[in-house]
Amino acid sequence: MNTLLIFFAIPVATIILSGILETFINCPYKVAGIFFAIFLVVAFALGGTVELLVAAIIYTFISFVTAYIVMLFRNRQNHNCKCNNDFNTFPSIPFGRFSNEAQINSLPENDNSSFNMNNTNNDYRYR
Repeated sequence: MNTLLIFFAIPVATIILSGILETFINCPYKVAGIFFAIFLVVAFALGGTVELLVAAIIYTFISFVTAYIVMLFRNRQNHNCKCNNDFNTFPSIPFGRFSNEAQINSLPENDNSSFNMNNTNNDYRYR
């Protein structure tokens, strides 16, 4: 392969695509796994030499480091956000817990006589 392709084009493309995939997937391990699978298939398709397999491992490491750095930046950006979003006012209820007292009081009372697992009205409470 061309030296410029090995040392410049593929690492830059890996860095850019890892950053983009991290914003969608939000897990650097999954991003690195996707890139490792792709590089492994390409390495074996091109002959499976030791150089190609080592390059696949190095590019995977570059992908993981890039995705991890992007994850850190996104977490820091979300943590330092000074916007007026109050996440406790959303109507979604986490599994088994309520985010505030208003959501608990807004649910209807549990009537055991009409309890049905196929009920789509969600007329039961988590306790």
